[in-house]
Amino acid sequence: MPHVPYRYVLNSLLYILVTGCRWCDLPRGDIWASKSSSHRWLKRWRSDGTFEYIQGRVLAMPAAGYAYANERVLINWDFGAVDGSFSPWKGRR
Repeated sequence: MPHVPYRYVLNSLLYILVTGCRWCDLPRGDIWASKSSSHRWLKRWRSDGTFEYIQGRVLAMPAAGYAYANERVLINWDFGAVDGSFSPWKGRR
């Protein structure tokens, strides 16, 4: 398999993060990585400390939107959420 450009992986991961969609709903096209490549890079970057490095770099950046959200504690770096509305389980009614 050819190497997927990091930009495409980042596009895909940000799309998942912003929209909250499922991996299988990731768009296909010229600017997106496949769901398997995106997930593989997510696991790798999580385990090798890349995300912690980026978080440290972003905290040092004076970006207006990020600074606004960070100062007001709108970003919780210790929390992850799963939306149960995507669950395939039907349950009882």
